[in-house]
Amino acid sequence: MAVKMPPKGSSASGVKSKLASGETKPKSPSVAIQLYLIAYNLVSFFLWTVILATLVKHLLLGPQNSSYILHRISSFMEVFRPHRTYLIQKYSSLPAPLRSLLVKASTTHSHMGGLVAFVQTLAVLEVAHAALGWVRSPVPTTAIQVASRLWSVWAVTERFDAAATTPFYASMIFAWSFTEVVRYAFYANQLMDHVPRPLLWARYTTFYLLYPLGAGSEAACMFATLPKSLPWNDKLGQWGFREYIFLFLFTTWWPGLYIMYTHMMKQRRRAIGKGFWGDGSPIDAVKKSK
Repeated sequence: MAVKMPPKGSSASGVKSKLASGETKPKSPSVAIQLYLIAYNLVSFFLWTVILATLVKHLLLGPQNSSYILHRISSFMEVFRPHRTYLIQKYSSLPAPLRSLLVKASTTHSHMGGLVAFVQTLAVLEVAHAALGWVRSPVPTTAIQVASRLWSVWAVTERFDAAATTPFYASMIFAWSFTEVVRYAFYANQLMDHVPRPLLWARYTTFYLLYPLGAGSEAACMFATLPKSLPWNDKLGQWGFREYIFLFLFTTWWPGLYIMYTHMMKQRRRAIGKGFWGDGSPIDAVKKSK
């Protein structure tokens, strides 16, 4: 769902010549689809805001009474999630403030894992949006991005206690939720033809910190499920097919992170220019990418 800037040197005469040669302008979504996409992005923005606020509150204050939304969604998701007993590491050798934070981070999944699983699973709709041509996002790219998130949720943290209780689960959800709050707010405003400059800047700048944090935490959650022994010294027979698959994914996660990171840097230069604040490109130069 990259924002594409108009190519340099484009002009009205260029557009006319293309139309004269038989090319047609891409059709805009109907009003009904446009309204649906705005509603979808606003609902997604709201749900990820709830996740971010719940996470921050949990990390600051510890387990709290569940909000109505958190309680209802968690109850609904119990049907699809395995019942588990959480064993939380005490971190007794660490200073008290750090120990307290890590324990809270380790209990994040038990407090709000159902909400995260529900909201992230809704993102499969974005693959459908791309496949139906309602947005300009390439279907393969969208599918890969959604699948990687769903893998981290359903194949890793929802399946293995070690992944659910690692503090990296909390850092992963923080990166995801902060990113999605900005992203969905950006898309909703873009569909309404008004993208405030600060939101445009945030959309193409926060990834510098959030993408390594999120992708690194995803890899760390997978790594947490692996045996403590080394594969070539597996005296207890703990390494099987699943463990080798996870180890392979863990090692390939980092080159993938680098490729995506540099790709996003190029997108940023196209969208807002160089420098920390960009080059001051006018907001109305942003083309709809959805």
